[in-house]
Amino acid sequence: MEKRGVPAQVSKEYCQVKKYVESIREHVEAGVGLILKGPVGTMKTSLAVAVLQHYIQVGGYGLFVPMASLLDNIFTLKERNKEEWLRYEDRIRSTGILVLDDLGAEYHQEWVLSKVDAIISERYNRMKPIIITTNLSAKELKGKYAERVYDRLKSTSKVINFAGSSLRESA
Repeated sequence: MEKRGVPAQVSKEYCQVKKYVESIREHVEAGVGLILKGPVGTMKTSLAVAVLQHYIQVGGYGLFVPMASLLDNIFTLKERNKEEWLRYEDRIRSTGILVLDDLGAEYHQEWVLSKVDAIISERYNRMKPIIITTNLSAKELKGKYAERVYDRLKSTSKVINFAGSSLRESA
């Protein structure tokens, strides 16, 4: 993970993520993940992807899943092909590192929250790390999900808080 082009606004956060990457194998073995939280456009997703790419480069395996499409994928696969659906669900639960991008952006329905709870709980029980990106604060996460979900995430993850305005250029 190189520091080329990292804006000063996220320099501190970048260094914290890089420190995690420097011991990636130990973190994965111990089930330690990351929670990258803060405003939109502050490079949380870019850094999460960089961690996953590094882990894959050193022989690991993982999966990147945007929360907005996770449940669409599960629902569509379940209707179309049960075997493919079961393989996808198993991969989410057992992959080396699971990146859940934009936690909190998924639909706010009871079955959706139950599915998120099940994924996080199973990975917690298996000591499998999750890297989460979210725009929600700790209080908002606790308000949206069962209290045990956030408690499990924070107990097995390094929390990195991002700040500042969006770094994306306007069109």
